[in-house]
Amino acid sequence: MYAIVMKVVNPARISVRQLVSSDAKSKYSSARRTMEDMNYLTVTQTLVCAFVLALPLAAADDEQLLKEFQKTNPNVSEVSVIAEEPLLVAVTGDEGTWERGELLGVFAYRGDQIVPISIQTNKEFPTQVWVQSVTTDSIILGLAEPNYGVLSMNLEIFYDPKTWFPKRIVQFAPVRVHGIRAAAGVVTLSGSDGILDFVIRQRNGVWQVTTSPATSTTMQPPFKNVAPVTPMPVSTVAEFEEARPDRNRHVPSESPLQVEEKVGPYQREGKKIWVGKTFYDAGGSVGIGDIGYFDEETDNWTFLHIPQAVDWSTSALLVEPGTIYAGLVRYSEGSPESGGLLRYNRSTQQATVTSLPDVIEKIMAFQDRIYCGTTDGFAIIDHGDVHRYTVLPRLDGSYAVTPVT
Repeated sequence: MYAIVMKVVNPARISVRQLVSSDAKSKYSSARRTMEDMNYLTVTQTLVCAFVLALPLAAADDEQLLKEFQKTNPNVSEVSVIAEEPLLVAVTGDEGTWERGELLGVFAYRGDQIVPISIQTNKEFPTQVWVQSVTTDSIILGLAEPNYGVLSMNLEIFYDPKTWFPKRIVQFAPVRVHGIRAAAGVVTLSGSDGILDFVIRQRNGVWQVTTSPATSTTMQPPFKNVAPVTPMPVSTVAEFEEARPDRNRHVPSESPLQVEEKVGPYQREGKKIWVGKTFYDAGGSVGIGDIGYFDEETDNWTFLHIPQAVDWSTSALLVEPGTIYAGLVRYSEGSPESGGLLRYNRSTQQATVTSLPDVIEKIMAFQDRIYCGTTDGFAIIDHGDVHRYTVLPRLDGSYAVTPVT
């Protein structure tokens, strides 16, 4: 993902711009809508970026870009370029933030000319914009909140690759997959974007997607309702300082340490109730990540003390006879950060972690594969190979499972 910042003061002058590389992309939202009016767009949240120097556009391109924006708003005098190839994406204003009242434009090249595909007006909140993907007939832009980097929306523009005329503009949220089951050899995944519920099945090697109006999600009952248990022991400050010295060094001096570990996802195995710890990890609020169980027969808690888990909360848990799987996540200011999939061998007591950029919400093992429902689609881990998928709108209004490369 790239963002190139260009400040245009004099159209005849070659501008200096900067290249932005973004590494924050956790995707959560609860709204999606088709934009019938191409000048209307609601945006809520943005992305925090870092800057490095890049080469400028030609002066003629600067002038064309400015003139195209001035057709919509004659008062435009500054432009920030988000991407230059294969399509030119830019916003009006300074430093690349799409402010309320400013314009967002997507342009194509026709020889030496810049051809507008779509120009949108931000009528609500400031946002940062970056290019998610580009195909021969569509472009997907990510939108996120300026301060904390939480991606809230995607904007997809479908266009005719010959005339560059826009065919459909849709704003949509990531589909969070929170349910996975298998029956008769068929894996079914379920999720929601807050407006629609999605059911995803694979038949004869082809993924099929059906949708229905969103209903309330059936949540796992609170842990305390599963069985009468002794409260889970919480780590001491001294244990935290020993287990996480790097985090301890970054605790603000004015913030008193407070360990607030809680029971996260859980699963019953006979007389044992396995749990993953969860905690807020910012400022003086800390914890030690771990997986353990409550033994109903002895009325005792036991934890595994897995080194790879100490810095992370548990977002999902699957306990199998030979292996324990856990989704790792860090809850702090801004977007939750994925720590990937932890795999713990119960015989050797060794753990490994598979990197995944999206937070895991559900785990299922089936036919030597591990299926992970995430905050943006799902992933399949097949003998160590990771295959990621997202759910995207189509031009005809339907949805398709799309591999993430």
